[in-house]
Amino acid sequence: MALIAAGLWLTAISAGFSAGSDGPSPQGNTGLARRPYESRRSARVAVSVAAGVPTIMITSPTDGGEYERGARVYVRYRCRSGAVSERIVACRRTEQSGRALDTRSPGAKSFTVTATDTSGATIAKTVHYTVWWYVNPLRDLTNLQASRIDMGVDYSGSGPILALGRARILLASDRLAGPESCWGKTCVPPPGGWVTYRLLDGPFAGKYVYIVENITITVHTGQTVAAGQPIAILHHASPNLETGWAAGHAAYTLAAVRGQQCACSDPGGWSSIEGRNFNALLTWLGAPPGYITSIPASQRMPRDWPALPQGRSGAARRSAR
Repeated sequence: MALIAAGLWLTAISAGFSAGSDGPSPQGNTGLARRPYESRRSARVAVSVAAGVPTIMITSPTDGGEYERGARVYVRYRCRSGAVSERIVACRRTEQSGRALDTRSPGAKSFTVTATDTSGATIAKTVHYTVWWYVNPLRDLTNLQASRIDMGVDYSGSGPILALGRARILLASDRLAGPESCWGKTCVPPPGGWVTYRLLDGPFAGKYVYIVENITITVHTGQTVAAGQPIAILHHASPNLETGWAAGHAAYTLAAVRGQQCACSDPGGWSSIEGRNFNALLTWLGAPPGYITSIPASQRMPRDWPALPQGRSGAARRSAR
């Protein structure tokens, strides 16, 4: 009986050693330890593979960046070998790192850097950016004289009126004539013609500009125009040209839609904040400034309205022609 009992006891012990997860067996414990070890090993292999991939860093130009035509933007990029990869032997782009980016022409641009390692393998990285350009829309007018600032800015003169920037024409019509009681609200006093366009580039992208009064329109609704492209011909007659910020629908000025035209017999009887803001942009571009009649109290531009770019001189404005 003692021998039988001993045999049963040894059998139980043997079963315990081979039980795996429940018993105190070395075999079972070894199996448990192997799985986390293999997991850690797989993670190390994954890290090594990731570390072995060469990388390209482009810090200038930035992806989605916008730069004014002629701006000095310096190219900044570098290529880096991975920890276990072949050595990088070439990191190339037309403009070398530290040199100026070509911003001579406006439009959508891309910038690509390509890295090559000693095995001949290559990787590439591309960023996309835009070069914008605004021009003085009145630069080609003759006998140009600035007048008052009202819902926009008034001028007299004759000749071509240009698109301030790349834009899409939203409204171009000479069939909006009506009584002066609706001036700047829903229609144009005769003789008339109204153009509204939406800027597509630059700090004021998405904003609307109108030109009105004594013009012959040379564009059509839906057309896309380039900065500096003629959009109307101004005739030397009264009433003078008016140009400013538009609301973006129908023949409405921004000042009228925001309820900031003069509450007097002449809706342009004071210098609205919208008119003064557009005057600042025209002056920044090199146009002669209009004059202020009176400044209404408590008027502000919309909260998210763009600010003028800084640091542009009169010489730079003239060279941008």
